Amino acid sequence: LATSRAIRADGFDVEAFAKVELPVWLGYALGGGKSTTAAAEHLGKTKSPWFSNKFKGWTNSGGNGAAMRIQPHVWAASDPSDPAAFLPDVVCNAVCTHSHPNGLLGAVMHALALAYAMSSGRCPSPSDMMNAAEVAANLPQMMEDDFNFMVWRAAFDAEAETTFDNGWSQALAECKETIKDAETACGAGGEAGYSELVNRMDLRVPSRVGSGVLTAIAAVGLTWCERQPREAMRIAANALGTDTDTIATMAGAIMGAAADAEPPVEVLDADLFRSEANRLAEIARGGKPQNHRYPDLLHWNAPKTRADVLAREKGGDLRVHGLGRADAVDEPIKASQRGFLWQWVALESGQTLFIKRRETLEILDGESAELPIVLRRTTEEGKSSVDSKDVARQLGNSQSWTSDTRVASTDLKDVSRHPDRPVDLGAAIAHMRRNKGDDTVIGKSMRRMARRGTPSQYMKFVAEVLDALKE
Repeated sequence: LATSRAIRADGFDVEAFAKVELPVWLGYALGGGKSTTAAAEHLGKTKSPWFSNKFKGWTNSGGNGAAMRIQPHVWAASDPSDPAAFLPDVVCNAVCTHSHPNGLLGAVMHALALAYAMSSGRCPSPSDMMNAAEVAANLPQMMEDDFNFMVWRAAFDAEAETTFDNGWSQALAECKETIKDAETACGAGGEAGYSELVNRMDLRVPSRVGSGVLTAIAAVGLTWCERQPREAMRIAANALGTDTDTIATMAGAIMGAAADAEPPVEVLDADLFRSEANRLAEIARGGKPQNHRYPDLLHWNAPKTRADVLAREKGGDLRVHGLGRADAVDEPIKASQRGFLWQWVALESGQTLFIKRRETLEILDGESAELPIVLRRTTEEGKSSVDSKDVARQLGNSQSWTSDTRVASTDLKDVSRHPDRPVDLGAAIAHMRRNKGDDTVIGKSMRRMARRGTPSQYMKFVAEVLDALKE
């Protein structure tokens, strides 16, 4: 759902996904892996761009946390039979948290398997998965025009034990061998076939349980063992010691794309899933459905801790930072840690969260969907939790708060005169293009963007400079 919300009619908003969705997810996550959790915590820091999220151990993050969340990119693709219609977004999503080729390739292979099921109406065969591996082999070339990906790749090559090209080639070779093993194992069919697959792939070995590539292939292998979705889910869920839920949900996505019946029971938030499915299908058809309204990232600060994700507006309503207002579904439950609670809440969008919170919720004053940054925070006892300098800084950075007396920056020259104003990236690019023949203007513009823009804005601006100078 976090991935789905970040997909808009004009494309995937990777900035909102990385800087809002992932840090906020920590407050209601119920079983996230080590890499995803560490990555989300690091992205909560202001100076951690999604394309260079260098948390501890980032080059070894080869788990399945990325693979299990990328399905909405395929659902929103204009043509699932064309990998270029969805793989670039899948990769951008994945590298926010998983940089090791195993983690990245797992996401790519799962996306290709799902795309095949959507475009053909049937689950991919072993030969189809071998073809998918050949498509994945071309990924580095497919992404070479993506500036942010190239920045990420350069950082990976500088810090990893091997280059991305070498790691990608090795991961692909192992992936192909895994497909062959899975095909052999599934010959018996049914639960016995899946049990043999688990044994051949060592899916109960701790170091292999959460592998991105192994999980992606195991999910497809399950469809070779059992063609009935309900029975396949039961088999996966009962293979104790494996990554039961992840394999089941990934296999379910592939089988569901080729199924002609509804699931046997209603799941939590089923109406929201149907609504998002319809919204993404409309995007795939070229429509422009309503998008989720994220906070202005120039003013957004992620909650400092997981327990701070849930707060209360001055009027009394609950609010989940970055995701909007919420209603209490039940009374809070005491946590094992003193001073903390757990509570079921329902977002206005329809998503139900079991969220960690403080006994005394933070009171927000001046927060809205358009400007969710907190201008003044107090506890429920009325004591301020930030000093006056922090309030002044936030007021100075907020155009919306004083829109009657402030105007947006028109170009980068204005930034130097008014350093407290956020950079208007579009205007800065237009100014650069008007003066692309003047090296002095280009140099000063890059310097000002580096000083005043976000890391992502700077990278996008440099990419535009390269394009402009090549014209």
